[in-house]
Parts: sequence; C-alpha cells; structure tokens
Amino acid sequence: MSTNRDTSVPWSTALLTAVAAVSWSFLAMSATAALALHLLGADAAGSLGPMSAAAVVLSVNGRVVPSGNAGILGLEGARAEAAVDIAPLGVGLVGALLLAWIFLRSLRSAG
Repeated sequence: MSTNRDTSVPWSTALLTAVAAVSWSFLAMSATAALALHLLGADAAGSLGPMSAAAVVLSVNGRVVPSGNAGILGLEGARAEAAVDIAPLGVGLVGALLLAWIFLRSLRSAG
C-alpha cells in the first residue's frame, strides 16, 4: 500500500517562521533589558536605548567596549572594566525561551 504524501519542505514558510522567531526573541530581550535597567534606576544615569542594546549584546555573548567616561555609573578603573564583562542571564533566558516556544509551536502546526 503506498501513500501519495508530499514530503517537500516549504522553505519559504520555514524561512519566514525563522525570521519571525528571531525577531520576536530580540524584541523580547530588548524589552526585558529596558525594564530591568529602568527598575534598577539606570535610566537616570544615561539613555535607556544604548544601555538596553548593550545588555542584549552582552546576553548573546557579545562584547561591548565603552567609550567615554564610565565614572558616570560610579565605577572607576578596573571596576568599570569588570562591570562590562557581566552577562545578563535573565535577558538571554527570555530570548531563548521565546525562541524555543515559537519554534516548537511552528513544528506542532506543521504536523
């Protein structure tokens, strides 16, 4: 007994789902970073947009090299360099969980 099932992969749908999943993940990571920085009171020291972008970059194992005076955050010398090397794990976790949820949801709907 043979079945005539179409086993081709709809690449356009798969690509669109991948781009949407990554975009939503980065958006959620940015919102989480902005909320966390606001709750910590960091928005009083500087602009929230660049600090949120730096937190997202650090959460995906990127590297941020600050330019200018880091004394605005109350840090001097080696403490300022050590503060930039931290990884905001909560921001990365939010992005990873949302990415996995969207990916698994698309697999479930694909059958």
